Amino acid sequence: MRKTLLIAMLAAVLLAAPAFASVQNIKLSGDITTQYVVRDNLDFGASKTSNFYQSFPLTQTRLNVAADLTDNVQAVVGLINERVWGAEDETINGSATGQVGTTDVQLNLAYVTLREMLYSPLTVVVGRQNFKYGNSFIIDSAGANNTIASGTGLTGIANDLTARRAQDAVRLIFDYNPLTLEFLASKIDSNNASGFNPNKDDVDLYGVNATYNLGDNWDTVTEAYLFGKIDNSTTGLAGIKADSVYAPGLRASTNPIKGLNVQGEVAWQRGNKANTSATTSNDNVRREAIAGQLIANYMLPFEKLAQYSPVLTGVYTYLSGDKDPLDFGNQSANGRGAQSDYKAWDPMFENQAGGTIYSALFDFTNSHIALLSAQVKPIEDVTAKASWTGIWLDKQVNAPANAIVSDFTQRVPGVAGGTVTQKVTSNKAVGWEVDGDVTYDYTEDVQLGVSAGVFFPGDFFFIAQEPAHQLIGKAAVKF
Repeated sequence: MRKTLLIAMLAAVLLAAPAFASVQNIKLSGDITTQYVVRDNLDFGASKTSNFYQSFPLTQTRLNVAADLTDNVQAVVGLINERVWGAEDETINGSATGQVGTTDVQLNLAYVTLREMLYSPLTVVVGRQNFKYGNSFIIDSAGANNTIASGTGLTGIANDLTARRAQDAVRLIFDYNPLTLEFLASKIDSNNASGFNPNKDDVDLYGVNATYNLGDNWDTVTEAYLFGKIDNSTTGLAGIKADSVYAPGLRASTNPIKGLNVQGEVAWQRGNKANTSATTSNDNVRREAIAGQLIANYMLPFEKLAQYSPVLTGVYTYLSGDKDPLDFGNQSANGRGAQSDYKAWDPMFENQAGGTIYSALFDFTNSHIALLSAQVKPIEDVTAKASWTGIWLDKQVNAPANAIVSDFTQRVPGVAGGTVTQKVTSNKAVGWEVDGDVTYDYTEDVQLGVSAGVFFPGDFFFIAQEPAHQLIGKAAVKF
């Protein structure tokens, strides 16, 4: 029923558009992506009574309508449907949780772009939209690791694969070529907006990002930013402040020799970490986290290999951790002590490793991550890529006194509640993953592909150490 209403409303808007505004041009676009997903042992064998195994096809359909009202005004509306085949029940994910069925169509995009607003360098974008900054190290509207969409046909099945990842935001973009200055204000969660018993309980994201192209022979681009995430929804005793993260950072990209691109980024996090499990008031601790990333992409210059377009990539990522993330503030959750600062990196809205096993399972924090990959085009229209990723903890997980293991909660798509509890040691080796991807450009608008991955848990995991497997076949059509 809701699907029919949404489609009818969209049709009515399009038919009635000439009555409300002079439309210069209307463009219809979209895509249909069908995947077959097989996932095995993503709990590393922790569930001894029942093995974790998934095997299902899914289809993601998006339909976008862009209307150019004038040369400087554009309105975009996008609808989306995500569903697992054969799961048409309106309560497939459980009506008691408020999740919708897999046949429903939802609003994915709804924004207006105003160019040369007030004066020529300014562009304003208002509404539900997609955006990203730099390499999505800090902020991306998708936020695959954190903003898992609820109320879709993939909720509780394969949350990390959802394509519904836009944010409600306002962006002010000032183009002073070669300088671009952008201001962002995004509403993550309005919580109580009824007007009755109003509370200051919203979750907001703010930011300013400056990009400057040096115009040198190396095509060097520099970037500076400051993002802030303010969470007023924290609950607890009187005196607990908003949970806040302020992340200033710097990024640079340059091409010192032909075929080689080198990038570096460093960011800090300050603000307040609110201990909502506190047993006393005023339990707030300052954040003192740091993260950095180095990236090198090199297209091999050898003439004999040129036809294969070989590219080697190396990435090193550092994300600070806390010696005991459960114990901080005036009174810790379990009474084992207190800390004067909180050093664990908050993932915020990163989006860097979507589709991999480790990204689906672990938060983007407390890690050293090394990635090596090689990509080639063995024949025309075919691209093959092989990757290796190793993960080590920055800080060891603090086990209780005189104990050899401690509980560790691991996110697992498809598991009730979204997590499983693992027994772990204090060893820093989390594990390593091997991925292989092959894509075939059947036509300019049709792409076929297959992706396979295996994650081998390291000595960090105690007892349960079975490898996790993933195989995804995909057919995507854009129009």
